Amino acid sequence: MIQSNDTETLKSRFETHEQYVVSAEPQIVAARFSPCGTQLVAGGFDAQVRRWSLEADKATELPVMEGHDGWVHALGFNTAGTRLFTGDSWGQLRGWAYDQPHPTPTWIQAAAHDGWLRELHVSPDGHTLATCGRDQVVRIWSADDGSLQQELVGHGQDVFCVRYHPDGRTLVTGDDRGVVKQWDVATGECLGEFDASVLYLLHRLQDVGGARVLAFDKTGQTLACGGTTPKNGGTVQGTPTILLFDVATRAVTHTLKLGAPNHCLVHDIHLHDEGFVMAVTSGTPGQGQLLFQRPEDDAPFYVNTKMPNCHSLSVHPDGTRLAVVATNRGSNGNGRRLDKEGRYAGNTSPIHLLAWGAQADA
Repeated sequence: MIQSNDTETLKSRFETHEQYVVSAEPQIVAARFSPCGTQLVAGGFDAQVRRWSLEADKATELPVMEGHDGWVHALGFNTAGTRLFTGDSWGQLRGWAYDQPHPTPTWIQAAAHDGWLRELHVSPDGHTLATCGRDQVVRIWSADDGSLQQELVGHGQDVFCVRYHPDGRTLVTGDDRGVVKQWDVATGECLGEFDASVLYLLHRLQDVGGARVLAFDKTGQTLACGGTTPKNGGTVQGTPTILLFDVATRAVTHTLKLGAPNHCLVHDIHLHDEGFVMAVTSGTPGQGQLLFQRPEDDAPFYVNTKMPNCHSLSVHPDGTRLAVVATNRGSNGNGRRLDKEGRYAGNTSPIHLLAWGAQADA
């Protein structure tokens, strides 16, 4: 990553200010800006794909995209923004014609994975996409027609995350035990492993942690792997942790510990071109953090703890805005009183639109 100037200057340049909040009910799992930056797309617990048209001071919700069977947990666009790909907790994968006023599926893989499809990532050239899931398998699909191109077997554990290298020739996948594998896309050969096992603990017969999120920097020289340094199982406690690897040697170059044990998990990561890590965390009870930190520093130069349980981070294409998916305050689960109509109030997901620099002043 390119190294930027001192932390005080970075803090003044990148301190975020909230523009507005998009309200989503029921809960949203992840949200992503469209490549053109004019729309926000999100998937959630209601098996729908939600969309909003974005303006300077508000967001207008567009018709939902329906057809999934479970939680829509995985989202990805091709670079042109003409196709959207979505995956759910029942293993279904869909390709959508997103350049249409009312997007419709161009293809459907009803059982892309046996069980939860954890994540998907679209190749840099937009021709293929990779998925991973609870069935311990990684699969590569044609973005054009959804046909299976390659099957990568070897993890032996639930595979949480997948990322193409910026050159498109290799991809990396991370599993429940903190094993991160690097694969040759053309041959399906495993080229080696990154050791992220510090992110895993077996405690009280419970698997805790694992490699939960992966991200490359723009050059492809640095790989970030996020999760937690687990303290215990049960009501999981652990320190949010990001490991930075040198891709050429697969060696850890930096370990970032982001908060206290009750902050738990790193859920999303973006490696900024100016040499710092952007991340969101979610912990118990209701702990949430948005953090920016340079690898060589002992602490973040920016921390926002005003958003509970942050699960998703998306950087706008213009590089001056963020969308952070959080949950409503008091989202700890059961114990709430019924409303006057006798209904139980479920959790919601405020999506915070944040900006810095000229956009924050607009």
